[in-house]
Amino acid sequence: MVAEVSNHSTGYCPDTSSWPTVAEALRRAGLGHPPGFTDEVVFRRCPTCQEHNIVREDDFICVFCGSALPALWNVDPFGQCP
Repeated sequence: MVAEVSNHSTGYCPDTSSWPTVAEALRRAGLGHPPGFTDEVVFRRCPTCQEHNIVREDDFICVFCGSALPALWNVDPFGQCP
């Protein structure tokens, strides 16, 4: 049984919408699991400075340059943070 699962990976930066894929992998491995991420992390890349950010308390502002961060996940299609 897996008690806790997080998407907090600063190398991969998975979106919170990746839960179904994680759940399916755990199911295939025969492991029970919670109904979703027990600790969700929201990642966004800043379109101005290209730094990746962890969004806290729905504050979609880049901590590096102060620019607005996009509402939708925007890490590259290969899942890598810049």
